[in-house]
Amino acid sequence: MLPRWLIAILFAGLGMVACPVLAGGPQMRLEMADGSAAAGELESIAADDVRIVADGVGQSFPVAAIRRIVRTQSPAALPQPPVTVTTTAGEQLTGDDFSWTGDVAAVLRGAERLELPIGLVQMVAWRRPEDGADAPAWLKALPERPESDLVIVGSGAAAECVSCAITGVSTENVTVVLDGETIRVKRAKVAGLRWLRPEGAALGGIAVATRVGRIAAAQVAWSADGGLLLDGRVRAPADWLDSIDYAAGRTVRLTAIDAERIDVEPYFGGLKNITGLAAFFAPRSVAAADDDAASSLIVRPRTVGVWRVPADSRRFRGVLRSEGEATPRAVVAIELDGRELFRHAFERRPETDGDAAEPSAGDAGGVLIDLDVSGCRRLTLTVDFAAGGPGGPVAFDDARFEK
Repeated sequence: MLPRWLIAILFAGLGMVACPVLAGGPQMRLEMADGSAAAGELESIAADDVRIVADGVGQSFPVAAIRRIVRTQSPAALPQPPVTVTTTAGEQLTGDDFSWTGDVAAVLRGAERLELPIGLVQMVAWRRPEDGADAPAWLKALPERPESDLVIVGSGAAAECVSCAITGVSTENVTVVLDGETIRVKRAKVAGLRWLRPEGAALGGIAVATRVGRIAAAQVAWSADGGLLLDGRVRAPADWLDSIDYAAGRTVRLTAIDAERIDVEPYFGGLKNITGLAAFFAPRSVAAADDDAASSLIVRPRTVGVWRVPADSRRFRGVLRSEGEATPRAVVAIELDGRELFRHAFERRPETDGDAAEPSAGDAGGVLIDLDVSGCRRLTLTVDFAAGGPGGPVAFDDARFEK
């Protein structure tokens, strides 16, 4: 019989080999619809609830109450990847390589991969050293409405678009059918692929940020063992999840819907009748520099706009601020079904000898708008003149209805 000390050493060694320590889920912050937040180690995401572990205690939150889930410590940024995959919805995923077998396409990063149906892939572009930071030159040569699949062979100005049917992509070859003949083209000669597909809508309204890019989905599931699963058909490793914006699917931005009525009356009323000036005084939308979805609505006094509140909306949110360096003289009011629920005046202090006028306190940082619109039918926004002059424009940043 072996001595006990030797048995203990053998079992300890076997334990080290057979029972590896499993890494926990990523640390996530849950931002709730009511303004509160929770943080912890992600345990699971299902269609109806999200579970985290905080201080050793499991907690469950209904998806309907969550606005966003954000990873608190994002992985280090990777260098510019050589492959860009564009989906039929216009989303772009980037990786080290691309492959396609059967019905499944894959965007690869190292030894891991995101899988999606090949029917969702519109185009693949391989970045060549000569492209530098610019988009490949052949992209400008693509026909607006191709009549077949296209394989782009060569690079730079010498790239050529070949009409064919693309049937497979491996690490070595691109398989195509040309004039009834199956041909394998060396990957080293291929700069890009363009499938003949109709443009499609995004999978859903939930915005999911992954290690290789953003994808929209109608349903999101996550577990440490099963990884990230979108709508039951797009799969990615568990560690690739960066954030989930549930509110994106429950948000209607003010700049995305048409107003029922817009009335504009400049300080000098006759100006709106001069050719070219009417558009200057009308409200206009400006895209945010750091968010493709968000935008600002720029409004000059005096303007009255009426919008129908989207069905099932619960809140109207945004940030009101002065537009430009100078603080305008303007009064902003918001009514819901004829009831005024918000008012803010942008004013300047009176000028004193030798001193320039200064903005009133709090104007420079923006004013938060957060109104309950449950059951309301119409929202009326008024930007009016304040005492002392014609005033200037104000901006409504990311003004939106949330369901």
